Amino acid sequence: MLPRHRHTAGYATVVLAGCFEEASFAGRFVAGPGDVLLHGAFDCHANRAMTRLPLQIVRLPWDDNLLEGRFRVRDPDALALLAERDPVAASAQLRAELHPLPRQELHWTERLAQALRLETSTRLETWAESAQLAPETVSRGFHRAFGVTPKTFRIESRARRAWNLLLRSSAPLTDIAVELGFSDLAHLSRTVGALTGAPPSYWRRHGVAAGLAGQGHSS
Repeated sequence: MLPRHRHTAGYATVVLAGCFEEASFAGRFVAGPGDVLLHGAFDCHANRAMTRLPLQIVRLPWDDNLLEGRFRVRDPDALALLAERDPVAASAQLRAELHPLPRQELHWTERLAQALRLETSTRLETWAESAQLAPETVSRGFHRAFGVTPKTFRIESRARRAWNLLLRSSAPLTDIAVELGFSDLAHLSRTVGALTGAPPSYWRRHGVAAGLAGQGHSS
C-alpha cells in the first residue's frame, strides 16, 4: 500500500504488467495491463497492489488537467518503446489512442467522492442518511477506500477546482470564491495555497508551466 500522496505535475501511467488499485480525485480504479490512469496537476491519490506479480508501468507527461481517470490503449508495449526514444511523442500518441471505458456501477464510497468533488454543500450526515448508512460507517469506509477523511477530500477537491478555474477564466477571484462556496477571498487563497504551495494571484500571473517551474515543484 502506498499511502495517499500528491503529485504537483500531471502525468499518465501506462500499465504493462501487474495490477493495482488507485483512489484519486477522479475515483477509485483497478488498473491492469493496457489500462492508462491519467492525472492532472496536484492530483492526490493512494495505491494498493492487487497481485504479487511485479508491476511494470510507463510514466508519460500529461498536461490536461481536465481529462483524468482510467482509460485503455490497444498496444501499451508500443507506447513503451516509443517512450524510450521520445516521451513527448509517446504522450501525443497516447492521446490519439485513448479509449474510454464503459461506465460501471459505483460503490457508495465512489458516489460520495463524486458528490464531495462536485458539490460545495454536501453534508456527510445528510448523504449518509440518503444512502441508508450510519455517518460513522461512511466516515470510516471512505477513509479506508481513499486514504483521507471526507472533509479533507472535499477541501482539497474544491481547492483544485478553484485552481483550475482561475487559470482558465478571467473572472475576478472574488467571483470564483462565491461560485465554489468559499466564505471569502481569503478563504480561497488559504485553501489554494495549502494545496499548491502558492496563492491564486501567483498562478494568475505565471500560469501552470511557469508557475510549477518557478515553485520548484516535483512529482
